[in-house]
Amino acid sequence: MLKSIDVLIGLTVVLLALSMAVTVITQSLTTLLNSRGRHLRRGLTDLLQQLDPALTATWSKAVATRLLTHPLVSGSNTPVSSNDGTAWFAGVATAVRRLAGGPRLGNVIHREEFTKLLMGLAAGHGTTELATKAKAALSTALTNNGVSDPDATLKHIRALALQLERSSPELSNMTRQNVAILHAAESDLVAKINNWFDQTMDRTSQRFTASTRAITFGVAFVVAFGLQVDTPSLVNRLAADDQLRAAFVREAKALQTDQVRAAEEQRQAAEKVKAAQKDDPAADGATPGTANAAGTPPESENPGAQPAPTDPEEIARKYRVFLATNGIVKLPSSAGWWDGFRTANYLGLLLTALLLSLGAPFWYSALGRLLQLRSVIAAKDDAQRTQRQSNDSAQAGMSGLTRSPTSIVAGERGDPVALG
Repeated sequence: MLKSIDVLIGLTVVLLALSMAVTVITQSLTTLLNSRGRHLRRGLTDLLQQLDPALTATWSKAVATRLLTHPLVSGSNTPVSSNDGTAWFAGVATAVRRLAGGPRLGNVIHREEFTKLLMGLAAGHGTTELATKAKAALSTALTNNGVSDPDATLKHIRALALQLERSSPELSNMTRQNVAILHAAESDLVAKINNWFDQTMDRTSQRFTASTRAITFGVAFVVAFGLQVDTPSLVNRLAADDQLRAAFVREAKALQTDQVRAAEEQRQAAEKVKAAQKDDPAADGATPGTANAAGTPPESENPGAQPAPTDPEEIARKYRVFLATNGIVKLPSSAGWWDGFRTANYLGLLLTALLLSLGAPFWYSALGRLLQLRSVIAAKDDAQRTQRQSNDSAQAGMSGLTRSPTSIVAGERGDPVALG
């Protein structure tokens, strides 16, 4: 039983280490392709088409693009030209945008932001103005839905929000903005947005999750086939090699320790930030590990100790090296990598890809449960072994102290004194 658990632990360590690599690659791809922003733009495009027939699919997409590239929504706009030393960075950013298919889109927009920015675009506010036809279509849609003067409506919203901040400072900014919009811009436009915004964002999240899963499986497929990780062959090797199995059990315990340490450090860092904010409200932007107000870096608690890796990427890299050293994975730079595809078990590689697509959190949780189960089984085996050894010792001692009944009878018959 313990051997089977150790085989599963070794397999889980391999899948967890490779799943970390899959997660990092997937996050990089979704960030580079701006996948979240693109799905958000699609959701806003669908929502805008429901407001008025004047907003066709073309104009709705143009309006949604302008909303998500607004400086206060995108948060990643870089000036196209600059007179200082950042001009090269602007050029690189522009090239990346072109490769990614356009400007960087924002990932998050709130309902109140959407409503106010929509009116602002129709009023011609901001630096990102719409094309003439798209602006005319947006103005027509707002007029048809009860907002004939978006500029004046925005002024009323701001004035009422300011009054609420003065009269009710305990309210959150989101609540003040929502109440100001409901009272100062009461119209069919606000009613339609409030009725459809949350449902649209839910469906947008579902589409983004589905697309991310597809990307994850694609990356898992590339990793499994690129590194030639065959799950059935790996299980057979772990079952036959006692030393390799023991090495994986040790690495599994170390891996869990690293993950627990990383989670604990993150928790402690969050608590320190909360404590600093409570003691000094002006230190909201301070984070552990940065220079303090005097410019002096924080002191290390143990400057002579070597820090253990707590970064998920560093942990993943460490265990990928461990897998390569033990011959579990084949790197493209290694000898015989291309020839390995001739004898590869493609069904096993496909099974590995399916298992990797479950994600690192799944395998980390499975590893924790397997280690707990192994400790319980190992404790029972030790208890049974100790009991067997004690029973054997007791039986050996009793055999030396007892004599057979035949010898006793013979002794008594040959000794007259014993008969009295």
